[in-house]
Amino acid sequence: MGEAAARLMSEGGWPLLLCDLNPARLEATAASLRANGSVETLAGDISAADFGEKLAGALAGRPIGALIHCAGLSPTMAEPARILEVNLAATMRLVEAVRPRMAEGGAAVLFASTAGHMLGTMLDEPIGKADTPEAVASLTPYAQNAGAAYSISKRGVHLLVKREALAFGQRGARICSISPGIIDTPMARQEYEAEPSMKMMVDTSPLPRMGRPEEVAAVAVFLCSPAASFCSGIDVLVDGGSMSVVLAGRQPSASTS
Repeated sequence: MGEAAARLMSEGGWPLLLCDLNPARLEATAASLRANGSVETLAGDISAADFGEKLAGALAGRPIGALIHCAGLSPTMAEPARILEVNLAATMRLVEAVRPRMAEGGAAVLFASTAGHMLGTMLDEPIGKADTPEAVASLTPYAQNAGAAYSISKRGVHLLVKREALAFGQRGARICSISPGIIDTPMARQEYEAEPSMKMMVDTSPLPRMGRPEEVAAVAVFLCSPAASFCSGIDVLVDGGSMSVVLAGRQPSASTS
């Protein structure tokens, strides 16, 4: 999804700074986009303590017009503590690093997940209290397994965007999140094989198929554009309608209400 977003941004004439953990893959993507304009790279682990400094160095004082942040770990990729660290604590540190560097009119888009919506508001109090990277470890008792950690981390992104909207607005910038559903990517296919309920989610969705990376990327690019200039502090579901079915199933029927 990140690569698809980079392609759309490049085609739109944006100069890019691409970041990824894998230097070879990063450079291959950058090379394929340079015909459209300037593309720089920064290889590194977003959860590393010095990533913010490296990012600042790569920016070299230039303001950020748009940030699309989609790095993360799914349940089959790591243990609960690592998922919380990468998906939530590192995301908080990234937001802290980019906030003072946002250009007026700029926008940050953070990737969350429908898993955060499925968790609902039941843990909003402890998740909301974990409002610094250092405090994220306090959520470990609630993350009894990798799936729970993933849902908690993505709900944390929803709440982070709401908290940060005012601070971004004071700089004339915006921040939003996107919650993809089941998207046809290597990560999702790995989860799809491990979790049978994902097939049921796809089959019962109003649009019964996996999404395509470019469909999610298009929404991220829209949120970065002037066309979304009055959107901030929100999460946008890009899930083929799957949450409309899941959340409707939680509501009491007319006969029992």
